[in-house]
This record gives sequence, C-alpha cells and structure tokens, in this order.
Amino acid sequence: MEVCMRKNIAGVLLYMVCVVLVVFYITVLWWGKNPKVGTEYRMYYLTHELTDWPGYGKLSYSYGTTEYCTEHKDRNGNELSNVCSRKGQGWQKSKRYDGTKNTANDSYLYYIPQKSSDSVKLVCDITEYNNADYDAEDIKVYVNDMLIGSIDKAGKTELKIGHVDGGELLTVKFKSDNMTYILYSISLDEE
Repeated sequence: MEVCMRKNIAGVLLYMVCVVLVVFYITVLWWGKNPKVGTEYRMYYLTHELTDWPGYGKLSYSYGTTEYCTEHKDRNGNELSNVCSRKGQGWQKSKRYDGTKNTANDSYLYYIPQKSSDSVKLVCDITEYNNADYDAEDIKVYVNDMLIGSIDKAGKTELKIGHVDGGELLTVKFKSDNMTYILYSISLDEE
C-alpha cells in the first residue's frame, strides 16, 4: 500500500513538473513573439528598419534641429554633433563624410516629434543629384505614405508637411528611380 502511495505521489509530482515546464515554455515563446521593448530597439534589432543604432529614445525630435547625414567622426577623427542616426533602409552605411548616398529606390528616415504642430515643413540639403536616366522622374518625398512634393536638383529644398502629431512615429520616404543623390542635412521646422 505504501509503495503504491509513493508511486502515485511521484507520478503527480512528475505531472506537475511537466505542466510547469509547458507553461514556462509557452510564456517564453509568447515573450519572444511580443517583446516589450522600445521603438528604437524594435526598429533596429527586430524589424531591421533602422540601419544606424540611434540609442534609446533618440528618435525623439525637437523641431528646428538640423541633423547632418555624416559619420559620427570627421576624416580626422574629430567628434561631430547633430549627426542623423535615424536613417532607415536605403542609405549608404559607411564612409559618409560628405553626406549619405542613397543605395536603393526607397530610402527612409524616422522621427518621433516631441510635440504636435499644424504647420511643419521638411528642409533637406541635397549636395549631389545624379539623374543617370534622363527620363527618370524627380525624387518623390512621402511623409507617412502621403506625397508632399519632389526634389529635382541639388541644393536646399523645403516641402510643406502640414499637421504632425507629437509622440507618434513619422516616416519620411525618398523615392527615386534610376538616380543617386547625397543627402547632407535634414530638419523638420515649424513654419
């Protein structure tokens, strides 16, 4: 009788250990599928939307801040400030001393404005504009999938965005077919 009781207790304990392990593994799988991480972490490590690691909270943006699309150090090794580390796919990844060259037809930048505004404009400085295919269209610029204008030459360009919600991700897409260009600086300004 005592031997039977011990076998039953051992069986129940083994069953409970198995149930605990199953619950643990399901929880780990769920956490792996739905991690609670910051926007920057998710976009850089999980979805690979960002090509540069901006740091936690660094997609946050204050209007009027001009950012330079260069390396963090100049050719002489000196640290640079206001470097644009919010670049997504479609941009050159190294040797960006004079700006960042596009490497794909679609190139992205991401912002999380600190406050809402009804009149925002995008200001960008293109230092090199090579239209290899003369029949190709201009660089189309989209903000959150809405066309806001186009760029047809090198130099500074201002494009009106309009209303922007603070605290929400803003996606800027440069769409260019059969052409390369170098983006030197960019900013979002209130009008």
